[in-house]
Amino acid sequence: MAAQPINTRAALIEARNLAYDANYRNDRAGLQSAIEAMQALLKTGEEAAYINYYLSWSYWLLAASQVQANQPKEAMDSGTHAVEHARAAIAVRDADPELHSMLVNALVVVAILDRSRIPAISAELTAARRRALELGPRNPRVLLMDTGMIFNRSPQAGGDGREEGLARSKEAIRAFEAEAGEKAVDPLAPRWGYALAYGWMGTLYLRMSPPQKDNAREAAEIALRMRPDFWWAREQVVPLTKN
Repeated sequence: MAAQPINTRAALIEARNLAYDANYRNDRAGLQSAIEAMQALLKTGEEAAYINYYLSWSYWLLAASQVQANQPKEAMDSGTHAVEHARAAIAVRDADPELHSMLVNALVVVAILDRSRIPAISAELTAARRRALELGPRNPRVLLMDTGMIFNRSPQAGGDGREEGLARSKEAIRAFEAEAGEKAVDPLAPRWGYALAYGWMGTLYLRMSPPQKDNAREAAEIALRMRPDFWWAREQVVPLTKN
């Protein structure tokens, strides 16, 4: 019997959703399984931009999980793959803010894990951030990416960015709220980030001086109402909000 042709879009949505769920649960094996499924889809020659985008996304968050597990070499390998796939996605579709934002996220991981690489990637990172903001100034995932860039800005680059970064985070939340009320035009298009934004906002509140524990707990609780399995909000934020 002849093999049935692969429905690339349906298979990618399934693999992407597996990656989403695995990330919320800090399930590295699940992320690896999603990555393997997506890599197999690249062979079909279809939807290359989205497949590379979601591969980059999966490797990016796999790297974050590996950092938490004290696996720096593995995290660097994942970060490097995230960069490669983001670049491949942009090569297919340059005028998409999601892809440039993803490249920024991936490059930041590499820069954090190996600061000696910063001089080599800083120009690309700056250009990708600028391009993402130009193409998607109200895109919630672009704003979420920009939150981290501002909040973690070094004093040498323009002073303490925490207040400005927190304000950007709130702007991203408003953009996610607006997006949640809109029907998705393409089921393959990215819609991730709403619960993540609240969970990560909790961390921002905890990093303020002094820490804003009540606000952090409220943000984490909202994230957990959206995703009760969100390990970061449950294990990395909520315990630190207790007096």
